[in-house]
Amino acid sequence: MFQMNVELVDADDVTPSFSSDVIRLEFPEDIPVSTILYVAKAAVGASTNSTISYSLNVEANNDGYFSVDRWNGELRLRRALDREVTAFHRLSVAATTDNGHTGYLNVLLTVLDSNDHDPVFSQPSYTCHVTSTTSGNNPICTVTATDSDEKENGRIVYFILADDEALDLFHINPHSGAIYVNRTAPGNRTLTVVATDAGTLPRKSRALVVVTSDVSPTVNCAVDSLEMKIEENQPAYSIVGSVHLVSDDGTNVAVTRYQLTEDGGHQNFDIDVKTGEIMTKSILDRELSSNHTLSVSAVYSLPGMPALSQNTDNL
Repeated sequence: MFQMNVELVDADDVTPSFSSDVIRLEFPEDIPVSTILYVAKAAVGASTNSTISYSLNVEANNDGYFSVDRWNGELRLRRALDREVTAFHRLSVAATTDNGHTGYLNVLLTVLDSNDHDPVFSQPSYTCHVTSTTSGNNPICTVTATDSDEKENGRIVYFILADDEALDLFHINPHSGAIYVNRTAPGNRTLTVVATDAGTLPRKSRALVVVTSDVSPTVNCAVDSLEMKIEENQPAYSIVGSVHLVSDDGTNVAVTRYQLTEDGGHQNFDIDVKTGEIMTKSILDRELSSNHTLSVSAVYSLPGMPALSQNTDNL
């Protein structure tokens, strides 16, 4: 003979359970507020008549970010995510029956980075200095920017945004931000350095770089020919030749004003103050004078330097 003990259990006396105790979610930080992140579904025995309600238990740093619908278990975002502030959220969805039995679902949410930050330079402007002995092997200065985003969204590349002359004089290491000279030149210049991230939709920032130079300019006066010729009896204001200024690297120098300082005392010649063209002021007579000695001065300026002047040798 066997003796059996049978215990009667209330069909409603059952704790709700989820299909898993823990779920892991991943969402980008720029998803819209009110997005449904997950639908929690708890179950009890088939024979129970208990109604399940849902509530949310969150850690202090998650307060206000999430909500759960009491009856359908929809877990929603209620506050914009920010990976740079909180990259990971831990919360718990509680499922409770009418008679107070509660089951729990742990939710682990990882916030994925979106490219939502611009690169930030360490300072709004930088100053570099160039001398005649500055080497192209050593940087004249280095700019630095940081980006709060991660991976490619936070990887910074630098480039110089400037005119062709500045790009001919300087270059920047795109990864380190170090600025180098290609060749030294007189005059101060202002460069604009751009820091851009490597995200799919790149974000950019700019900083100014002021480059000062104590390189002394070498400027020479160039002429079509040191012996300009013109036939006698040509009408007044006939072109004889022209002068212009060139720097030691062969490039032309912008001139503010040309002036004829010596024409042999006869006042037979004139010069265009803007173009440097030398012309006659009267009809020349070879029998009266077959040679004329001319001297020209030119006022010019170089970037970042005061106005200077240059005189030609006798023409």
